[in-house]
Amino acid sequence: MTAYDEAVALVEHLSIAEQLALISHLSQRLSKTVTDGEPKTLSWEAFIERTAGSLADDPIERPPQPPLEEREIIE
Repeated sequence: MTAYDEAVALVEHLSIAEQLALISHLSQRLSKTVTDGEPKTLSWEAFIERTAGSLADDPIERPPQPPLEEREIIE
């Protein structure tokens, strides 16, 4: 039996209040872990997969290019 299976079995015996407290604790811990450790633990491929499309609602647009300035010809 894995630690996960043991935790699930134990959670079934908790009251609703205890389950809510556990969810709050796990959420805070996971949030801290993701915030503190994500860039160090994710491979670059996983980082790309996780962040791909994150700017879909606010796409990066390139403004029109200004005209090139006239320069003297080098001889």
